[in-house]
Amino acid sequence: MSIPEPRIPGALTPNQAADLASIQQRIFFYGWCIDHRRFEDLDELFLPESVVHYDTPGGTKGTWPEIREWLKPALQIFRATQHNMHNTMIAFEGVDEATTTTYGHLVHFQEKKDGAINMFRHSAIYRDRWVRREGLWRPLERTLTNLGEDGPVFFGDDVVSFAAPESVSASG
Repeated sequence: MSIPEPRIPGALTPNQAADLASIQQRIFFYGWCIDHRRFEDLDELFLPESVVHYDTPGGTKGTWPEIREWLKPALQIFRATQHNMHNTMIAFEGVDEATTTTYGHLVHFQEKKDGAINMFRHSAIYRDRWVRREGLWRPLERTLTNLGEDGPVFFGDDVVSFAAPESVSASG
């Protein structure tokens, strides 16, 4: 997906300012839903034909319904996650299309079978192409590009599986 380079916009119209706030809130909603494993709530964000590409080690690519089902087992190896979405740059393309580039600082906590807590940090960029449908901004394409990782990720019998997120103690 080709996303234009960010540029400083001129004065925003009231409608553009409202659109900007709506898109930003939807980006934050995505992170919150992922962290709380409320994947079905993301049906309010993504269109059935939206294509999501997690271009990262262990990632995948598919339509939103395929990705929603993939996320459930993929995130169970983490006790908790925190998707910090920030530095969003939005470029409007007419009145019903936009592109965004959003930085992500994604923190994942795992509990190993011996009780030790493992923290894995992932720095990434989300690039999205948005369309307005029935008055709502929806990402038609999303690509998550890996910038770097800090810490190992454990799989299979090495970690405890969590169907729902659980807090991590300060001593963990």
